[in-house]
Amino acid sequence: MSKQKLVLRIILIVCVLSVAAFAALIVRELYIDRQSRSFYSNIAADVQVRDSETEHVATEGSSPDTPGEVTGEWKPYVDFDALNQIYPGIVGWIKQDDSMIDYPVMQYRDNDYFLYRLPDGTLHRSGSIFLDYRNESDFSDKSILIFGHESRTGDMFGTLKSYRNQEFFDENPMMHLYTPEKDYLIVIFAGHVADSVRDHPPLEFQEDKDFLDYIEHLKRISVFNSDVEVDAADRIVSLITCTYDFDDARFIIVGVLVEA
Repeated sequence: MSKQKLVLRIILIVCVLSVAAFAALIVRELYIDRQSRSFYSNIAADVQVRDSETEHVATEGSSPDTPGEVTGEWKPYVDFDALNQIYPGIVGWIKQDDSMIDYPVMQYRDNDYFLYRLPDGTLHRSGSIFLDYRNESDFSDKSILIFGHESRTGDMFGTLKSYRNQEFFDENPMMHLYTPEKDYLIVIFAGHVADSVRDHPPLEFQEDKDFLDYIEHLKRISVFNSDVEVDAADRIVSLITCTYDFDDARFIIVGVLVEA
C-alpha cells in the first residue's frame, strides 16, 4: 500500500470514529434527558391536582339536586404534605400553560444539593428546579430566586430561552407558582443575559428607590418589551438558567409575584 493510500485510510478511519463518537454522545444525551423526563412525568402522573378552587359541602336539607353550598374554601394545587413525605424539601410547584415547565420547586440548605439531584435525592445531571437557600420557603421575600438547568430538549428551564423572541413573550406572559399556602402568578416583565459572577440578582434592597432603579435597569436591558408596571410594594421572582453566550452566562426571566 502506498504512503498516500495509507494516509487516506487513516483519515477515513478517524472520520468514521469521530462520527461514531458524536452519535454515541447524542444517544447518551437523549437517554439522560429521557430519564429525567420519565421521572418528572411519573411525579406529575402520581400527583393529585386540585380540580377547582372551591368544594361543595353538604348542608342540612341538601339533596343530589342541591348538593350544598359552595364554601369557597381554598385548597392547595397539590397535596404538599403527602409530597413532602416522598420528596423532603418541596416548597412549591411551578407550571406554565402550553410548555414543559410543570415541576416541583425544591429547597435545601445550600444551592449545590439540588443542582445535580432529582427531588428524591438521586444524582442526575438534570437536577431539580430549586429555590435559593437564602430565600424564605414561603416566597415572602422581596426578591425570590429560582434556579433550573437549561435543556436542549426544552425540559426543566429549557423553555426560558424562547423568551428571546418577542412573539413568544406576547403569547406566554406569565407562569403559575403554587405553594402550600397560596396560589401566585409570575407576571413576566423582563429577560436578559447576565454574568453569573458580576450580575447576580440582588436579594435585598436598602430603599424603595433602589428597588425601582433595579426594575428600570431590567426593563432597559430586556430582550423583549413589556408594558407590565412594577410598584415599590411588589415582590419579584427571577427564574435563572444557563446560557452559552459566554463563560458563566445566565439567562434570567423576571416577573412580578401576584396572588392569584
